Amino acid sequence: MIHDPITTEVVRHALETIAEEMGTSLRRTAMSVVIKDLRDYSCAVFDPKGHLLACTMDIPSLMASMAPALQAIVAKWTDDIGPGDVFITNHPYLGCAHTSDVNIFVPAFGADGSLVGFAGAAAHHADWGGRVAGTAAYDSRSVFQEGVILAALKLVEAGRANAAIMDIIRENVRHPAQNMGDLRAQIAAATAGASRMAGLAGRHGPEGLRAIFDGLVSYTARRTRAELAALPDGTWSAEGAIDDDGITPGNRVTFRVDVTVKGDAITFDFSRGDRQMPGGMNIPWSSLRSAVQYALTCILPQDIPVNEGVMDAVTIVAPVGGAVNPAHPAAVSDRHIACERLCDVLVSAMGQIAPHRTSAGWCVGFPVFICETRSPKTRDASVLLGIIAGGAGAHEGADGASGIDVHLSNCAITPAEAIEANYTLRIDRYELIRDSGGAGRHRGGLGIRADYRNLSDRPMDVQTEVEQSAADSAPWPLDGGRPGTTCAVAMIADGAERPLPSKGYFTIPPGGVVSMRAGGGGGAGDPLARPEEVVMADLAAGYISEEAARTIYRVDPATGRRPRTAAA
Repeated sequence: MIHDPITTEVVRHALETIAEEMGTSLRRTAMSVVIKDLRDYSCAVFDPKGHLLACTMDIPSLMASMAPALQAIVAKWTDDIGPGDVFITNHPYLGCAHTSDVNIFVPAFGADGSLVGFAGAAAHHADWGGRVAGTAAYDSRSVFQEGVILAALKLVEAGRANAAIMDIIRENVRHPAQNMGDLRAQIAAATAGASRMAGLAGRHGPEGLRAIFDGLVSYTARRTRAELAALPDGTWSAEGAIDDDGITPGNRVTFRVDVTVKGDAITFDFSRGDRQMPGGMNIPWSSLRSAVQYALTCILPQDIPVNEGVMDAVTIVAPVGGAVNPAHPAAVSDRHIACERLCDVLVSAMGQIAPHRTSAGWCVGFPVFICETRSPKTRDASVLLGIIAGGAGAHEGADGASGIDVHLSNCAITPAEAIEANYTLRIDRYELIRDSGGAGRHRGGLGIRADYRNLSDRPMDVQTEVEQSAADSAPWPLDGGRPGTTCAVAMIADGAERPLPSKGYFTIPPGGVVSMRAGGGGGAGDPLARPEEVVMADLAAGYISEEAARTIYRVDPATGRRPRTAAA
């Protein structure tokens, strides 16, 4: 059955709207700060085989990982999928990203009882059990230390909840009321999405709707292959390292990729990268797939729909046992911190293929602050997962964005009010760090500083993690610009400040402060080519210091002018 392009386009936008509505529902009904304020979730719709049809652009790290998770469910349950079923999975070696990202899927049926697709809601749970509060840890040694593992199960069957699974979850997480509330919000969002998909089947017929789905995915595949065919054939390589392996400080782990374009197909080969890590930052297959899809999407026209068709022309080569695609049971709960560096490497390679879409380097350090405290209002215990954002790299046409959660992330910054209302903490500072963006004709974006003060009357145990802290890992410049700054962590107590290691477990004394500091993006172009009035505007806004204006941009802060000999 062939449908006209207008009908296909109408259905495409309907699917995207369904995904958006699911996301809105999830955010408004969830209990945790991570979902409500940090917005660490994604929603999507799929065809009966588990192929992605449309998704929200909330968290790109989930963009290509939900489909493998659903496909594992379809493969396991095949013909035993019926109305009223709700599936749950978080198994990193069965298609998921890590145990904290819990996937909920609800099937949708046509009036004839045939399966027309699935609606899915994936969300990060602030704690999912395991050896440490917050579950994710750079120094975990095994996936078995990373919380409750659910291998493609029916959480609800024919409308009846599986009490045993609920009990297992409830008894193995630190804050069950919050987890149960978030799960209910996910189920409600996915159920609403499935109902909307069933409505589409009512308008177009189940068989007709499935044909439209096939046509939509095929359209994206054709458009993607056409874009690849327009690129030059060849192989381009890039590499980059994270600070350590999660166990031995300074033992750097390098990611390497060889990207080959041949005709209308593209291959991403990670064979030359380092072997899997002993710690928890290994990147499982689904997260690797998301990174590849993200990097490819970055060079595609924005009017190409994002669905399974993007990956039709893609081959990924990643031998089992590497830092990407590790062997079970390697720990992966902290894979996101490594994924950001991997994306940095992929974007560098893709920038060589399509220079018109490239930029200077971005902050990929992903500073994270985790602690378990009690609510000042209810006295209930709760885990805070606090992240801050860095600066994006500048490009030939514009400055980099400041305070942006880059690449595979895209979380929002948690409002100080939400943190102070739910935890015994005060946010002393949320501010952009002056001079953190690399100088250039176009300036790199600035990083954020967040200072967390312990307001309780007892010491507070915290976990901090940050990458891109080594001096030689700063975001790179482009075309004569200057690099951005690196990330850092510091403790402020008794009037003194001392630097902390990039990763570790620390105790904050009462009244003490942990300061998380993100880096800035690299600059693009000669700083002396930046217009004087723009330099002065940066100075007035507090983005740069008088010293930087004077010595780097050669602009006199008093006059707003450069000496004639300093002009580029």
